[in-house]
Amino acid sequence: MNLLIRAFLYVTRKWGKSLLLFSIIFVISTLVLCGLASLDAEEKTSVELRGTTGASFTVSRNLSTGGWGSGKGGSYSTQEFITDEMVKKIATVEGIEAYNATYATIFEFFDTDGHDYEHINPIGQSMVDDQYYSIGTMHSEYSSMFLSHAFTLVEGRHITNSDHNVLLISKAIADKHKLHLGDPIVAVNDLSEEFTIIGIFDVVSDKTDEKNSYNMASYYDYENYAFMDIKAMANVLKNFPDGPSEGYSSADFFVTDPTQLETIIMEVHKKDSINWNNFTVSANNEVYERTAHSMSDMSSLIRALIIVIVGISMGIVTLILTMWVKSRIRETGILLAAGISKRSILLQQISEVGFIAIFGFSLSYWFSKGVAGNVGSLFGMTTDRVIVTSRHFGFVSSLGAVILILSILISSISTMRVKPKEILSKMS
Repeated sequence: MNLLIRAFLYVTRKWGKSLLLFSIIFVISTLVLCGLASLDAEEKTSVELRGTTGASFTVSRNLSTGGWGSGKGGSYSTQEFITDEMVKKIATVEGIEAYNATYATIFEFFDTDGHDYEHINPIGQSMVDDQYYSIGTMHSEYSSMFLSHAFTLVEGRHITNSDHNVLLISKAIADKHKLHLGDPIVAVNDLSEEFTIIGIFDVVSDKTDEKNSYNMASYYDYENYAFMDIKAMANVLKNFPDGPSEGYSSADFFVTDPTQLETIIMEVHKKDSINWNNFTVSANNEVYERTAHSMSDMSSLIRALIIVIVGISMGIVTLILTMWVKSRIRETGILLAAGISKRSILLQQISEVGFIAIFGFSLSYWFSKGVAGNVGSLFGMTTDRVIVTSRHFGFVSSLGAVILILSILISSISTMRVKPKEILSKMS
């Protein structure tokens, strides 16, 4: 009788043992498939993380190597400023995707008729109740307040380097004074300038939220912050010797891949047209490092669980098959007496397990596609990102086949080493 027919008949006749082995293969395959899908989702998230954490470096004036002068507003550093030419030169380094320079000061806000816009929590002092903590910026999208998610834009758009005389205000101020996109606001400091509202942001975190907030002015509530293009701000502050009309005190450069941050900084230092004795460069990748470390730990945990599951499964399957083979010593002796070789008997046992494995692997593939998202949620992932693919199935079925064959070989050693005469004597 053909060994495949014998294998099939044995599997159907011993349906209890077959069901036990099927259940083990099904459960283990499902767990490994879900684990691999979760690991892939974690790695994809890690790749996406590189472009969303705002990893950057900051070039700042080195005040320790500069002198000091005095003038309007008090003493000021005479150190060289960061110029537009320097910013553009640094931005040419490969791996830098964006840059931003900012300058912060206090502005008073009025309507076009000269009536002031009182801020959210007035204290009854007319000289401060219309003051706003104003940040001049090239690209408001790359402001630390938006990158840290302390603020989120809810209407309009962000400020870009091509804008002039534009403004972002908080939703609280817009609601209080019934201001809308396109409305004018007159900002006054040393001089005055009329700005147009192009965006409205909402405050997500408060000043005491150390995790999300970067508070530069503890006196001002976040609702009393405003952003304007740095060109117009420089025009209002052109009489200040250390103001933005002279240049920038610092500039942030954002990289596409946080893992290349140090290499990019080294390339920036090679720009010999810049006197680096007058400037300092500092890396800003704490958020990425902290998050990436956490995700690396999670990936290591998932890998460890997969390895443990595979190791335990091999032990369990080997134990079951060993007991299975020992319980078939009479059958083995009869087959040997009928002239069937040990090799054929071994191939029959492999075929028996193969029939069961085909159904076990196939069903686990379709089942895991439905439950992988729920398993991934246990590791803090969104269910729609954890997807079992045919690649996962190919790997699991191949690895499973190797494990099953090894288990059969190991469990059959004791029987296959015994001579046919010894098996027949044990039967009697």
